[in-house]
Amino acid sequence: MPSGAGERLLWDDRIARARRLASEHPDAADLLTFYASLAEYQASLLKKGSGVLPAPTTTGEKDSRLLFRERLDIDFILSAIPDFLAWLQQNAPANLAASTNQLRVADGTQREIVLERYLDGDDDESGESLDAFVVEVVLQPFAEQLAKSESTRGSRLGSLRTRCFCCGGAPVLGVLRDEGHGVKRSLRCGLCLTEYDYLRVVCPACDEQRFDALPIYTADRFGHVRIEACDSCRTYLKTIDLTRDGTAIPVVDDLASVSLDLWARDRGYQRLRPNLLRV
Repeated sequence: MPSGAGERLLWDDRIARARRLASEHPDAADLLTFYASLAEYQASLLKKGSGVLPAPTTTGEKDSRLLFRERLDIDFILSAIPDFLAWLQQNAPANLAASTNQLRVADGTQREIVLERYLDGDDDESGESLDAFVVEVVLQPFAEQLAKSESTRGSRLGSLRTRCFCCGGAPVLGVLRDEGHGVKRSLRCGLCLTEYDYLRVVCPACDEQRFDALPIYTADRFGHVRIEACDSCRTYLKTIDLTRDGTAIPVVDDLASVSLDLWARDRGYQRLRPNLLRV
C-alpha cells in the first residue's frame, strides 16, 4: 500500500473511532466531536505540506532528535499557525475560540520563540498552555510522518528510555499488547506518537519500582483503560490495554475516558503529560 494511502487510513480510523465513541460516551461527546474535526484539519494540513522531506544528514554521527528537528519544515509550520488560529475561531468550542487572540503564537514575532521552546521541551511551552496546544496540533502530523520514516526510526526493541528516542518528547500514554505468553508495555510519545518499549512495573516519571507504591486503578465502564499511578511522585500514566480491546485507538480512547483523568486528579495525582486537548 502506498504510504499516502496508509496515512489516509490512519486519520480516517481516528476520525471514525472518535465519532463512534462520541455516541457511546455522552459525557465526552463534545471533546470527541471536536477531536474528530481537529483530526480532519491535521490530515488536510499534512496533505498540504507533506512535499519531499529534506534529505537526512549522512556525515558523522548525529543525535536522532537533532536530525528529527533538522528535517522539520519549520517555515511551513510557522506559516500554518495563523490559518489554524482562524480555523479555531470558526470551529473550536466558544471558550477556546475566544482566547485565540490572546495567544502569543498569534503574534508573528513570538511565534518562532514559542515553537523553539516547545521543541526544546520547556515545561511552560510543552505543557498545558494554549500556545503549546496550537503548536502541537500543527506540528504533530509532520512529526508523526517523520517518526515513521526510515531515516529517523530507531530500534524500538530494548529501549527503556522515558523520553522518545525519535523526537525527545515525553510520553502521553502507555499501551499494553500481547507478546508471547505475556504482555508488554510501550510508551507513546505525546508529540510524534512513536511507541517504544518500557518496563512494566516502573514509574516513567521518577523510576519508582516498588510494587506497593504503583497502584493501578480501573473502572468497569472502561475495561481496557487503566490509571497507572505512582504514590511516590503523585503522577499517573493512562494506559490503553489492547489485549482487552484490540479495536481501541489509544489517542482517541484516551479522550473518551476523560472521566478517569478527573477521578485521578481528584485524588491528588497529576498526569505525566497532557494529551493533545490538554485533558
